Amino acid sequence: MQTLFASSKCARIMPAVALFALTAGARLVGQTLQPQPSPTSGTTSNHSSVTDPGVRGGAAGAGGPLTGLTAAQLAQFNSTQATFAEVDSVSGTIPGEGGAGLGPGFNMNSCSGCHAFPASGGASPAVNPQVAVATLHGARNTVPSFITLNGPIREARFKQNADGSADGGVHDLFVITGRSDAPTTCQVQQTDFA
Repeated sequence: MQTLFASSKCARIMPAVALFALTAGARLVGQTLQPQPSPTSGTTSNHSSVTDPGVRGGAAGAGGPLTGLTAAQLAQFNSTQATFAEVDSVSGTIPGEGGAGLGPGFNMNSCSGCHAFPASGGASPAVNPQVAVATLHGARNTVPSFITLNGPIREARFKQNADGSADGGVHDLFVITGRSDAPTTCQVQQTDFA
């Protein structure tokens, strides 16, 4: 199933998301990963020795801009924060969901719904909001087996299209069919992930 149209919201915030990804990647340029001896053979490999620092104290460290941004980059970050946190409905008429343009397919109704912990812009929250959004406002979606209440937030990518050509793109988990704010003529079918 192909995405039926590009969201104007995505078009507005993707340059900022790309900017932050590139900025973070640029910070890694110049850092050399040293070959590490294998614990079993004693030989050197090209795999880095990465360790999880575990739970860290202090401020969350998520949701704010990276240090070292130019004035223009910081202005772009600041201008997209509200859009990132905006909760969308189909028409923008549902209380608390003032953003318009959800659907016809979607993975979540807000960027910050998936990137919420420990602050907006962070990682997945402890409880996966995709389970609730699947049937929010009467939507008739089935929660795919790989989406669980206490599991990570996920997206679907297919290796190949039905014709065998390469795919790899993100596919929508849910559709707006049945939602109280969706047009009654909307009968888009959810992808069968079984």
